Amino acid sequence: MKSTVLALLLMSSWAFGQKLQDVSPKDSPLSLSIKIDASDGQPAVFAHSSSRKGILALAVAVRFTDARGQETRLRASQDYAFKLEPLKFQEERPIGPGQGFDRSIKITKAVGAVLFVQFEDGSTWGDAETGSRLRATRPQKLAFLKRLVEAYYESGEEAFNRILDDPNLPMTEWVVSGCLKAEAEYEKTAPIDLAKKKLAAAQGWYASGLF
Repeated sequence: MKSTVLALLLMSSWAFGQKLQDVSPKDSPLSLSIKIDASDGQPAVFAHSSSRKGILALAVAVRFTDARGQETRLRASQDYAFKLEPLKFQEERPIGPGQGFDRSIKITKAVGAVLFVQFEDGSTWGDAETGSRLRATRPQKLAFLKRLVEAYYESGEEAFNRILDDPNLPMTEWVVSGCLKAEAEYEKTAPIDLAKKKLAAAQGWYASGLF
């Protein structure tokens, strides 16, 4: 399986039911589709698990072609070691919301493939290089969450927010910060409470040797 560049693009102008051509290998434990995400009413790429084993992390690639014939190659990854629980058998979750591109330009084709999966027992499927890059970010994410929680208990909420909102965070930490704030807002909970839960979950996976 060939690795490609990472991220995810969705266009909010897509109508509900916009199809994605899933070209993943036949033995892929995941299938991909585009649906409306009920949390925000926007189109999203969804991953559906056909694996009896829980899925701890995944990476997919998506190629979009617009009405001008121009292509955008992007990739998305999800690491559920930091999101409380693995993706279960027959469960479906959005990989990411639509964002950031010119909504006036129609997408005429979307093709996607699953690149990598790590199961909750530590076994893997797919491209090893993609998996290595995904797992390589875990120690930095874990350290950042620990830093946030320690700052809260040692210096209070202001210190916690100062770190969380720091515009100069390294990319990996900036992504964790952004996800933490967005998820806390959606769940209507305090970011520190969510950070503590994520830290506890990640520390559990770390202790099991799956990092």
